[in-house]
Amino acid sequence: MGSFLSLPIMMLAAALQVTVMPQISVLGGRPDLVLLIIVSWALNSTLEQAVLWAFIGGICKDLLSAAPVGTSVIGLILIVFAINIIRQQLFSVGIFTLIWVSLVGTVIEQVSIFIILLLSGFQPEFASQLGYGVLFDQFRLFIVPTIVYNLIGIIPVYVIVRVIQRAVGTNLRLTR
Repeated sequence: MGSFLSLPIMMLAAALQVTVMPQISVLGGRPDLVLLIIVSWALNSTLEQAVLWAFIGGICKDLLSAAPVGTSVIGLILIVFAINIIRQQLFSVGIFTLIWVSLVGTVIEQVSIFIILLLSGFQPEFASQLGYGVLFDQFRLFIVPTIVYNLIGIIPVYVIVRVIQRAVGTNLRLTR
């Protein structure tokens, strides 16, 4: 049942991210709702289901942006695989797990999107010349504020996702 929910939930999250989240943007960053939902779902589901959610979420996110379709998918799937490796070592998911997974996930996704956009010919608005300064400016102007928003948003999103997982019976926290 959780796989069937991925399309409507990710479509709604991507639409909210494009319409509502820019309204609460401060200092160039905004919460990444799609990332937060995928991270929350991946912490308590199978790898196959988490990869499906990441793929659908990335495609929905890219369809509503100017980025080439598939740009977000790469970063999200990398995050899901990293979470799967680490999740097997965890007994339970706590507040510190949510914080560092959100932090590292945001950096991985944003840097991978930035690199893909540079390789595909897209230029950041603030870039005057290519070089190391562009990545530093991207990090300072966009990634750091997004990290702060995601750190604030991960806990409520995780709670909502867990309620949905329990309601539909996809509470697949694997035990050894």
